[in-house]
Amino acid sequence: MTEDPYPRFSAQEMARRHGLARKLMEEQGLDCLLFCAMSGTNRNNQANIYYLTGYRDFNHSFLVLPLKGEPSLFVGLYNHLHNAQAMAAISDVRHGGYGNPEKVAARLGELGLGRARIGLVGVNPRFGMGLFEGHMAFLKEKFPEARWVDASARFRDLRIVKSGEEIAWLREGARLTDLAMEALQANARPGVAEYELSGRMAGAYAVEGGETLVQFVTATPMASPHTPLPWQNPTRRRLQAGDIIHTEISAAYYGYAGQILRPFTVGADPAPPYRRLFDAAIEVFHDVAKAMRAGAPVGDVLAATGSLPRKGLRIYDSLAHGFGVDLLQPSIGIPGSGYAVPPADFRYQENMVMVIQPNPVDEAGRGLQVGDLGVVTREGFQTLHRFPLAFPRCG
Repeated sequence: MTEDPYPRFSAQEMARRHGLARKLMEEQGLDCLLFCAMSGTNRNNQANIYYLTGYRDFNHSFLVLPLKGEPSLFVGLYNHLHNAQAMAAISDVRHGGYGNPEKVAARLGELGLGRARIGLVGVNPRFGMGLFEGHMAFLKEKFPEARWVDASARFRDLRIVKSGEEIAWLREGARLTDLAMEALQANARPGVAEYELSGRMAGAYAVEGGETLVQFVTATPMASPHTPLPWQNPTRRRLQAGDIIHTEISAAYYGYAGQILRPFTVGADPAPPYRRLFDAAIEVFHDVAKAMRAGAPVGDVLAATGSLPRKGLRIYDSLAHGFGVDLLQPSIGIPGSGYAVPPADFRYQENMVMVIQPNPVDEAGRGLQVGDLGVVTREGFQTLHRFPLAFPRCG
């Protein structure tokens, strides 16, 4: 075994993150941040705690980060403790116990925070998922004079702009994700089951240390499609000549994933309606990429989506969203799509990491997706992927 069996962010990077968290506490008049997390898809709901500790639990976890003093990580299962201690970038790593968070409460008491103003950073503010209800009731009963403040969204926003070290990990995630696309192109042919194809794609990056974050692969006949988008679970259906394969793939390098969306055909060229959809997707992809530059308001990006409704096309999924360990804001659609528009004063910042993923759908219900993960720069969106923006024929 090597001296350090896991890759790590530098001490300077971790200090930067802790500094951002403590600056947030000072701005909000908080004495402590209390984090709660659960696993989610490939532990993406552990993103906040992972950001500050370098550890993602497979179950649930808590983190106590005082304004003054050392942080304490509490892992959910006792048999996970040794690995957590080996991986974490902080020294105080404990088993959190079972049932109510008594050990977390004891730590808050040790720090003299029984009457403090404590910021709560829950699982996922986008979906209103905070601390577990029973755990929160226990803490409120234990510390009736404490003041509890929801800081979930504010802390999430700290993670939207990525450091150079994070972008390097995301670049590796994009490389691993591209391997899945290459494996699909090599293995997709009539007679191959969807689940087999998905497994061969995952194997291509797993043998190089990649993790599965998103692995959506679905085939449907171009002549009579049953879906405009990839499903989240592969079926037992076997590929047939004339199919289109929809994909959304995110392979991760220790949680930092790429994201790529491509259509493929099997044993036939793209049918004319699908070629039209693909051309429309590519046009809006490039329009949005040009508009998504550092300093640009979100209105510029929304305006760049206009070619789709002008062509009589709608969308099913979001057209662009933030990314990086988990799904981040802003998530936008096209005008009239029903997606929540970010605040009018929102502006893209340099080194935000986004996914642009046009998914045009026509009146007959045909659809496809094309997309890449990339970085916001002063010149616009720059992809981190190398797999071509193409519509390959396989088999």
